[in-house]
Amino acid sequence: MCVASALTRKVRDYQWRTGEESLLVLFHDEDKKVSGIHQVGYDPLVGLLVDGKPPSDLWFHLLEGFEALQQPPAVLH
Repeated sequence: MCVASALTRKVRDYQWRTGEESLLVLFHDEDKKVSGIHQVGYDPLVGLLVDGKPPSDLWFHLLEGFEALQQPPAVLH
């Protein structure tokens, strides 16, 4: 579940820094094969949202790793 926690932190930080609702994320399995590209957001009442919907328990089980395809600005003005 630590990958899910790291993803949640990354998405929340991205939302806070940019004001965007979701972050484009590349997901991969343990063999580093791409398993999908999704828009991931965070809602305080629901939690993570993958392509606008709450992910299933199976989704969390299959989540091996991710790579954020967008980055917030390094310096806030």
